[in-house]
Amino acid sequence: MKKFWDDKYTKIAILTVITVAASYLAILLLGQGGGFLRGVFLLLSWILDVVSPLILGLIFAYILLPVVNFFNALLLRVPLMKKKPGICRGISVFTTFFSLFLVIFILLSLIFSTITSNIHFISFDDLKLMAEYIGVQTVNFYNEIRNSLMNYDIVLPDIDSIISSARHQITSIDGKRGTDIATVFGNGLLGAFNFVKNTVGQFFFAIIFSIYFLYDNKGMGAYWSRVFNALLGEKLYGYFRICMSDLDTCFAGYIRGQLADALFMAIVVTISLSVAGIPYAALIGIATGIGNLIPYVGPFVAYFMTITCCLLKGELKLIIIGVIIVFVIQTIDGNIINPKLLSNSIDVHPVLVIVALLFGGAIGGLLGMLLAVPVAAFIRIQFERLVKFRESGN
Repeated sequence: MKKFWDDKYTKIAILTVITVAASYLAILLLGQGGGFLRGVFLLLSWILDVVSPLILGLIFAYILLPVVNFFNALLLRVPLMKKKPGICRGISVFTTFFSLFLVIFILLSLIFSTITSNIHFISFDDLKLMAEYIGVQTVNFYNEIRNSLMNYDIVLPDIDSIISSARHQITSIDGKRGTDIATVFGNGLLGAFNFVKNTVGQFFFAIIFSIYFLYDNKGMGAYWSRVFNALLGEKLYGYFRICMSDLDTCFAGYIRGQLADALFMAIVVTISLSVAGIPYAALIGIATGIGNLIPYVGPFVAYFMTITCCLLKGELKLIIIGVIIVFVIQTIDGNIINPKLLSNSIDVHPVLVIVALLFGGAIGGLLGMLLAVPVAAFIRIQFERLVKFRESGN
């Protein structure tokens, strides 16, 4: 009997039967049509919604971890604190979040003071005024673009006419149509309220999760290291650790550096252009900051927006001033700030960067373009490891 089971043809037959049975089961599941797939996607969506605060908390913790470690190292140098590492860690986490919120508060105050020419710390009412100011600037910029394109027989919808038409449609409805529209509007309003509520809740819980992750990152890291080592085995776990180390190398410095650089550019460009009297300075600064998240895009956005906004207002003299200001800021950022922020980041050939951006944009839009470069760097590292492995004759 033992000899029979050891026969290789018998093993092949058993594997064939298992494969056929699995294929038949897969066909039955697919034969249920879109209902089964929709159920799977709904389940995955529900799971993602549940764990999204956890994932967001991990991202926050990953970004802030170097800052926490920096404060923790400073505290451990104090003789009285060396014997209390837990207290040091807790103080470091608190100091990190306090410093983060303080920096955001000061930067918002600086931007608001530049816009209003009235130096004072920002309040919640000022935040509302700043949001309204940016909204008004956006509407005015759209209207300026629309009026300029009309000279070339290109007509864009007028915001005022769209609002008036919507109001007319609302006031002229009655009966069942009115009830249906009111129901749709109510559902939309309720959906928007739930979205805001869920977003605030997820953000709050993400902060809580990130605090726990930052406080006990060593203990959690040691635990999961032991778990993966037991599940994967020592050899496979070694490959896993190398892979995770490569991912950290590719993502850590790049993502943190790009976010910090984008914030720096948004603030400095907004303040500098506002002081110079460039129109729509806040919009230019925000657009430049977002553009700087993607390699080679930030400078193009800054120059294009500055020139366009000055032309729309007919301020030809301000074009030269704005371009010079943007050139100086981009030069400082490109040669000092950005290299310093990305000093521990990755080295990727420009051609690979462009190819990665094209694929990233096609797959994931703005987020795909943001992650394209570190993903491309990770693939390059793995490819080079494979080449070295094959060259060694293994």
